[in-house]
Amino acid sequence: MMTPEGTIYPTAPRPPLRAGRGQARSDQGRDKSWFGLSAKLRDHLLLTLWLVVTFKQFPMDELILYPLSLYFGYAFVRDIDELFPIVAKSWVLFLFPIWCTMSVLWGVNPSTIIKSAAQGFLTVMICYCVALRLERRDVLVSLVFAAGIFAIASLILPATGGKASRGVFASKNSMGLNMVILWTAALCVMLDYGQRRAFRLIAGGLAACALALVFISNSATAVLLAFALMLVILLSKILEGRGLFHPAILVILTLGLSVLLIGASLVFSAANVDVIGLVLDEFGKDATLTGRTVLWGYAFEQIKEHPLLGVGHGGFWNPRDWTHVSRKIFIDFHKDFNASFTFHNAYLQTAVHQGLIGLGIAITAFSFSIWQVFAAMIRKCEMPQAFFVAIALMILARNMTEPGLMTPFALMTMVLYMGALIGVRERVYGPS
Repeated sequence: MMTPEGTIYPTAPRPPLRAGRGQARSDQGRDKSWFGLSAKLRDHLLLTLWLVVTFKQFPMDELILYPLSLYFGYAFVRDIDELFPIVAKSWVLFLFPIWCTMSVLWGVNPSTIIKSAAQGFLTVMICYCVALRLERRDVLVSLVFAAGIFAIASLILPATGGKASRGVFASKNSMGLNMVILWTAALCVMLDYGQRRAFRLIAGGLAACALALVFISNSATAVLLAFALMLVILLSKILEGRGLFHPAILVILTLGLSVLLIGASLVFSAANVDVIGLVLDEFGKDATLTGRTVLWGYAFEQIKEHPLLGVGHGGFWNPRDWTHVSRKIFIDFHKDFNASFTFHNAYLQTAVHQGLIGLGIAITAFSFSIWQVFAAMIRKCEMPQAFFVAIALMILARNMTEPGLMTPFALMTMVLYMGALIGVRERVYGPS
């Protein structure tokens, strides 16, 4: 550098331009190719295979599931340098597996607890591996492909699994809820102009198949969820490109909600109509929700006995012990002692086994995930974001009548975690 007097001073070299964090992450991901496949395509194929294997159990599926689980566990350790900034902002997801591991100190079935805790850790690790490189649209395509296989099989193959089976699923509730997932995902792909046209056409056909199977299942929960989530998706399509807090949208939502509430209050005050009873009668349900309220009573009694810590995973449902209350439940509900059974409520099921402390930890992780997907929807209202919001709403509704909130490898919980962690990754590394 030369001064006005002509004296030359040495100048420190300028540091090279630093690539953006998102670019650095992508470059590292490309370096880790596998058999000629890019890292992203490799992860996309493995996610699709995982969803196919876990969407519905089938004989000898562990021959695929165990090697996949081992690979994802290895991948988490391999990519820990890239994952660590994401983990640092979402560590709350690991709290529940940690609590499950601690419950071996007081649980009544230590071997089952250790196995469940290890699967819980692996469940979260898989979601991190998926969220590192894949986008929301990739998860949607994989899910539609996996669910579509079982939807087509349910239409063309005879029912399997006994008198309660529907299609290739073990029960009507199982088929109904799984087809609602396909219905929601396929609708989002079909309405997403960012997807390939071929994918959108295929998704449209699968959406029709899914809706037909929802009605075939004759599940009240599934039918109501299908229409409620369709309204959420259509509203999201209207909001696309505007945002939830656009003044016109806020006015429309406020007026619509006001008209709905006022109209409902007038109808219910003018006529003595038991809407809940009519809906339950239509689907062959009684006021106890097919015995669920009776089960909930047993759960409350068990929680009173072990309020804070619970009995550990697998510590309650042991009907072979003739002195245990679970044996009476199996007899009252005409269940074989080798069958699996639950309290048909995610919160009560968790509280019985992990105590109120474990339930609080589970709700904290669940709330964190819901906040992440809603925040992503507010930032950018598009169909992929809308799908994860729909999944969050579906889990909220399902938790009241079915277990699965923190069950290892639970499909909907994993999909919700993936959506939440993709949002965290975008904040850490920036959009891809």
